[in-house]
Formats: sequence, C-alpha cells, structure tokens
Amino acid sequence: MTGFMNWPKNSNNKKQALLIFPCERKRTLSNDALLPFPSLTLPLLASYFSENYTVRINDERVTRVRGSENADIVFITSLTSTAPRAYAIADMFRARGVPVIMGGVHATVLPEEAGVHATSVAVGEAEYLIPRILSDFEDGRLAPLYQSDIFTDLDTLPDPSLNLLDWRHRFFLSPLQTSRGCPRDCDFCSVPKISGKKIRTRSLAEVERDLAFLSRLRSRRLFVVDDNFTLKKERSLEIMALFRRFGFRWMAFSNLSVSGDEEYLKALAESGCVSLFIGFESLHYPRHMKKNLSCGAPDEMARAIKVIHKHGIGIQGSFIFGFDTDTTQVFRETVGFIQETGIELPNICILTPFPGTPLFDELEGEKRIIHKDWSYYDMNHVVFRPAGMTPEELQQGYAWALKYLSSPSSIFARIRKKSAARLYFLTANFSLHRAQTRLAHSLWNRDVQAHMPERKQCLS
Repeated sequence: MTGFMNWPKNSNNKKQALLIFPCERKRTLSNDALLPFPSLTLPLLASYFSENYTVRINDERVTRVRGSENADIVFITSLTSTAPRAYAIADMFRARGVPVIMGGVHATVLPEEAGVHATSVAVGEAEYLIPRILSDFEDGRLAPLYQSDIFTDLDTLPDPSLNLLDWRHRFFLSPLQTSRGCPRDCDFCSVPKISGKKIRTRSLAEVERDLAFLSRLRSRRLFVVDDNFTLKKERSLEIMALFRRFGFRWMAFSNLSVSGDEEYLKALAESGCVSLFIGFESLHYPRHMKKNLSCGAPDEMARAIKVIHKHGIGIQGSFIFGFDTDTTQVFRETVGFIQETGIELPNICILTPFPGTPLFDELEGEKRIIHKDWSYYDMNHVVFRPAGMTPEELQQGYAWALKYLSSPSSIFARIRKKSAARLYFLTANFSLHRAQTRLAHSLWNRDVQAHMPERKQCLS
C-alpha cells in the first residue's frame, strides 16, 4: 500500500472519506435527468462512519471526480455499465497512495476483475462489512477481499445520510426501503443473486421511524425502492396507513396482479399512491421471464392498466427489446400499446446480459455476446446477437421507439388531461426528453432505417 503513512490529514485530525458513484459521461443515457434519482446506497454507507471521519459523497451524475480530491480512503460502488469509469477513478487515487474500496453489483459478481484496480473489494451487501473495513484501515492492514456471507438485517439499518447528497437528488423525491429481495428469478436480472430470492422486511416500527426522519426533509414525495412493494398485500396496507398519516405522496415497484383487487387499489389511491412502476418487459412471454406477474396477453394487460387508471393511479411501464421471441415488429407493436393504453411514463431498454445472470451464461455459451466493453452494458446499446433480427436492426428499432415516445406530441397524447397526476408525469417526461432525444439521434442509422424489413414500422 504505497504512501500509507503519507496521507494528508485534516486540520481537525479527522480522516477524509470519499464515497463515489461513478458515471460515464462519454455518451448520453436514456435516464439522464436534470433531477437524478436519489440512490440510498452511499447515504446508507455514510451513516456507518464514526465521528472520526469527515464523509463526502460524489455522484458523477452531478459532479465529475477529478482524482485530486482530498481523501484518506475512497469507496466506489459500481454497476456493470460504470465499471470502466470506476476503475479509472480507482487508478487515479491509488496512484496517489490512497486506498480504494470497490463494491457494488459488478464488483460482487467479478471480484477478481475489480481487484486489479482496487486495494480491497467488498463482495455482497456492505453494511456488515463497513465496520470491519474501517477497523482494518485504521490498523493499516486492509485485506484484498471482504465478503459478506449473510444478508443484512434491515432493522439494523441507520438513518441514511441524505444530507450528503446534492440538492438535485433531494429536491423532488425521497427514497425509502422497506424490503429487499425478489422471488421472481428472471434470467436477465441480478437482484436474486445480489439481494436474495427471499423477501427480507424492515419492521413496521422501523419504517415508521424512517418516515418520521424523511418527513423532516423538503420533499413530500417518496419512491419506495423495494423490488416489489405490493407483493405482500397485508404488510403493504399497514405501511400505506403510515404514508397517509405522514402525508406523503408515493410511488413504488409493483406488478399487474394488483388490478385483480379493486379494494386494494382503492386503498393504494387513498394512501397517496401517485404511480406504480410495473415491469411489463414484453407483450409476449419470453422464457427468460420466470414468474413474471405482469406478463400476459396484450389485451389482458390493457384491461389491467385500465382498472389501475380507473383508480387514479398512474403507471411507469418498463419494456425490454431483444428477447428471442422478438422480431422487427416488436417496436411498432410496443409503442402502439404504450400510446393506446396511456402508460404515463414508459421506460424502454435493450435486453442486456449482465455478468452473474443466467442470461449472460447462456449467451456466452452460445457465443452470441459481441463484446465485453462494460461501458456499453447500459441497456441502451446492443451487446449480443438477437435471434429474431440483426444487432443493427435491434439498435435502430430501439432508437426509433425512444425518439417516438420522447416527442412532445406523444407525451401529451398519452398523458390525458383527466390524469390525477398529470403535472407530475409531464414534468417527469420532459425532464428526460432532452437526454432521450439526444440518445436517439446519436444511435440513429439511416442505412439500417432504409432497409428495415417493413419500413412502415419505423416511421422517421
């Protein structure tokens, strides 16, 4: 550990800890927004540091890391798409003799790769690891690998240090987590591997304490970051009563099965539910979508959407292009479905084989993965050979769908005037409009567009 004894000390003798969320700025992403979504990961980790540390959070969606920042120790959390940028940042600090701890999804599934750039790699959920890492750091004996063999007890989580986030993260939404884990086990998703297939819950008393803490902040809107907040109805009803008592408007991840219980939908609306984020993923039923509670025939899904809308609840809908069942018809078909059903905030992306998922192993075995430049594993770029079209057709079809759905005329057409949260959804759509339009233009391929098998599907 070069330079261990020469790290700069603060005038008050506190050690400087820098927590970084990297972001690759070479290209625009579809989810780039003026008001970025507030992640809980780094604010939670920041709360584990003692008063002997001065802790700062640097989210590169807001401020770029230069590498010259004053720091005694650096923690970096990384997704697969941001791994190359995370490695570049780690290399800058280590060149100065500053130890770097690398964690997050990508480091957990590929610890040896991350270890080339980091002093130490944290594998798994970091809450139980942080005290050990800090103790070893202070004793001057950091280990190359720290692995959590157990999942975090959510009732032991401290109040997240949300005050360390930039105001742009805190202006619009406050994040809340009441559970972790997902039993669906879709082949393309890393959540079961990272957070487990069993849903772990935070007690009602702790959730109430969280809400009391969040009620002191500026935002009166919550985003519940649980993988599926409505899966356990009775428990969610108890938490919704707390939302109502504290006066929060809220959004959460869910599925279309809620449409089958109108009493439950009524309770959702009365508790202040603005919208549900639903992973439709496909209008068909790809084999990669195991236990998907949102997938069905398009007419069934349309009826379910209508029931949810009837109760004044909006929908943020996720759709994925590139399943083996998809042909070049999928783009026009999906865009038409979104517009006709009035899904207020569509989230479209390209199927991406993330390391550590069954999908990655399958496509790797079939030699269908084109490259492993992780910076393109952002769900906006094609990195594998699809079965029902060429990679170029998949990329162009996605660009067309993105361009169409982000146009002002399309936004106003699907967000109807009687929508209960019309202003919110217009704001959300237009906060993404510039980034999505720029991305569509950067991906646009006129030659491919001109030779699509059925050109009418991608009207320019």
